[in-house]
Amino acid sequence: MTDRPRLDERAVAGHLELLEELLSELETTSGPTAELALDAVATLAGVYGEALARVMDRAASYPELGPALAEDLLLAHLFVLHGVPAGQPPASGQGSAFIPLDTLARRPATSRAAP
Repeated sequence: MTDRPRLDERAVAGHLELLEELLSELETTSGPTAELALDAVATLAGVYGEALARVMDRAASYPELGPALAEDLLLAHLFVLHGVPAGQPPASGQGSAFIPLDTLARRPATSRAAP
């Protein structure tokens, strides 16, 4: 465990709302720098999604862990975002700020893609 304080659900929702606003603004910006930034965000999200999937693969021997983790708003959102099965997400009333899937699902330009 870490000594770093955790954000409460309201703060998480605020961060997700801000992220959505920033990504929306970036998507409306034209030019190669904006495209590069969006590609970087999508690539980073893909890497973190793979890491999350690997954690859940290793936790498969603990069947109660996935649903317990899915009770957390941020984790539940990340599971859905990355298609990682983890159990039932929280009820929709627990927060509505979510990272836009279309932005994170974009594919980076092939000229910059890793071999």
